[in-house]
Amino acid sequence: MRIRLYPPCAPIFLAILLAAVYAMPLRGEQMPEALQDATRALYRGEYNRAAALLHGYLQSYPAAKDAQILLARVCIAQGQLEPALEKLERVLKGNPTNPDALYYLERVSGLLSQMEFQRLLQLAPDSAPAHQVMGEADETQNRADLAETEYLAGLKLDPQFIETLDALGDLKRHQFKFDEAIRYYTRALDVQPHDYAAAYGLGAALLFKHDDAGAAKSLKLAVVIDPQSAAAHMALGDALLREGHLQAAITELKIAVSLLPDMRQAYTLLARAYRTLGNTEEADAALRKSQELNRQETEPREDPMSSEQQTPQ
Repeated sequence: MRIRLYPPCAPIFLAILLAAVYAMPLRGEQMPEALQDATRALYRGEYNRAAALLHGYLQSYPAAKDAQILLARVCIAQGQLEPALEKLERVLKGNPTNPDALYYLERVSGLLSQMEFQRLLQLAPDSAPAHQVMGEADETQNRADLAETEYLAGLKLDPQFIETLDALGDLKRHQFKFDEAIRYYTRALDVQPHDYAAAYGLGAALLFKHDDAGAAKSLKLAVVIDPQSAAAHMALGDALLREGHLQAAITELKIAVSLLPDMRQAYTLLARAYRTLGNTEEADAALRKSQELNRQETEPREDPMSSEQQTPQ
């Protein structure tokens, strides 16, 4: 008998989220008295009173981020997840790095996703999207064979389902079965010519097959579709470097590290390109950066708990 582990049902997940809502500490003197009163009302379960206090406060101070986040927490406690999501997104629009807003946004988004998953399984348990999400769940638990079974079942129902074609391509590429991966990516691009996942995956698979010209062609499409993809720019730089197009390769690799400064492999490729051109100074600088990032990746990280235990009381 096959035992499947599905995401938790919405009531259980909501209970976990509510525990997080109430676990957030009251910040006392740092908060205006009206917000302290609203927080106490929230903790006592007086949601209508908390909401009324916050709406009144926001009429006077509409840009108050703490009040907006607190109102989102009230919505969460009442099970009003979509209004909570809207409020948190509004906060992040003005302050993209607000940690409290990011914390609750991640949890509310996760819960909404879980609820949609449960609804999908209830309404269309034998559909291509249902098999897709079940396959993804298997992949997250390192059950590649079961994931492939789900993906193939979904593809049988809808042979043009892009997400499943991409997922099978990725699965085969990660298993180093590049010919199979290429077939799935090619099918996906036949259905949707501007599918980033297929364009990037196809280029990556062709690189492993040493088809540098084919890889470059596919990866050029990938960077057109998503110019902000550091991975695509780096892979394109690799393909161009292999073809001997050194300046073009350097351009792509520099874009990659500008988008993702900790991309060690891109610096390694840059060092190789500069060295081939005879630019020793630039090659050495890129190599030093690659080595520095490698050290950072391999150095053991201090356990914060152990350092706390060593702190004198």
